[in-house]
Amino acid sequence: MGVIVTNIAAIFIIMGVGFFANKTGLLPEKANDYLSPLLIKVTSPCMIFNNIVSMDTGEGMVKEVLTMMAGAAVFFGLFALAGWFLCVKVMKLENDSNCGVYIMLFATINNGFMGLPITLEVFGEEAMFFMVFFQMMLLIFVFGPGIAITNYGDKKEKGKGKGSVIRNIFNHNTVAALLGILVMVTGLKLPELVMKPVGLIGDITTVISMLVIGIQLGTSNFRKIRGNRALMTESILKMLLVPVITFLLVNWLPISSVIKLALVFGAAFPSAVIVSPIAFTEGKDGTLAAEGVALTTLISVITIPAAALILSAIYL
Repeated sequence: MGVIVTNIAAIFIIMGVGFFANKTGLLPEKANDYLSPLLIKVTSPCMIFNNIVSMDTGEGMVKEVLTMMAGAAVFFGLFALAGWFLCVKVMKLENDSNCGVYIMLFATINNGFMGLPITLEVFGEEAMFFMVFFQMMLLIFVFGPGIAITNYGDKKEKGKGKGSVIRNIFNHNTVAALLGILVMVTGLKLPELVMKPVGLIGDITTVISMLVIGIQLGTSNFRKIRGNRALMTESILKMLLVPVITFLLVNWLPISSVIKLALVFGAAFPSAVIVSPIAFTEGKDGTLAAEGVALTTLISVITIPAAALILSAIYL
């Protein structure tokens, strides 16, 4: 338990460094224009590839992977439906042109920037291995049905991003995961000259991702966000209810503890950053989506450590 607390504290201290570096002008908002691509296209793929290749494959691994992917698919389908019910039936946002954006904020999780590196640091390689497949299913959901959900209630033909669905799903992280799985299952031994730099580059993913999140929080206008009652309500409910509901649904299932941990811990992460650019592409309010990501990220400073401590006591 002490190791878990130390790892969580270290991660959020780095986020705080990013926040204060932004506020003091050391890392302005423009810094994310360089750090984010570096994270998504270089360090994160290296981290994913290195950790998958390092995994000790045992019997039944294919079944475990398929179970994780099936669980993730059910997760996104269930919480897209729950988001629709909350936004349309409870908060009466059906006539809001951005109703679909609210639903996507509720149904998605920030795996790329937060889920993968934090899971690796807190719960280790095995949990992160399964979290990679959570990320894969997120991409399939976001760039598949997610585009239609973003346009919920809109009679106009949008779909500007539909032509690039396959390209977006098979991005750097997904390709790194597939290559890692190929190396893992074939038993291919890559030379140390390759794996050493890949591992070193992957190791800086957590630091960069937390700096990016800290900068994002530093540039967010929380006074403006606080005035949007619908966004405040949805964000609080998402961060509190989604992990609890996920735990209640999966804890009794006859699946491995590490898959349960990955599903529930993944549910504790804030809304996916990708919702904002998709909203912009589809002619929706991308700024609203960015505000939702910022607000759920701020709340996650409390909910992620709480989830990590509780889950470590239950599953470890």
